Amino acid sequence: METKSEINVPKFVGRHLSQLKILSRLLEHELEAAKGAREVTMDRHLIENVLDTLEIFTDDCESVSGSRDRSKVEAKPVVARLN
Repeated sequence: METKSEINVPKFVGRHLSQLKILSRLLEHELEAAKGAREVTMDRHLIENVLDTLEIFTDDCESVSGSRDRSKVEAKPVVARLN
């Protein structure tokens, strides 16, 4: 039986895929809004939020799957965004 300290990676990833589904729907919406145009214009704030969501998702997945040893990886500098 699985204890609370053990994490079921497929279940974890499945629960967190909702973040990626929301992002894909958002990008589909932006493409649809620019229908007929060769270029798509997006707000900078929106792009920053998309990148933040992807970074959070990948960091969570890496930490749970153990694919990244945090002691060996140099810590990323944290940048505070002032909106």
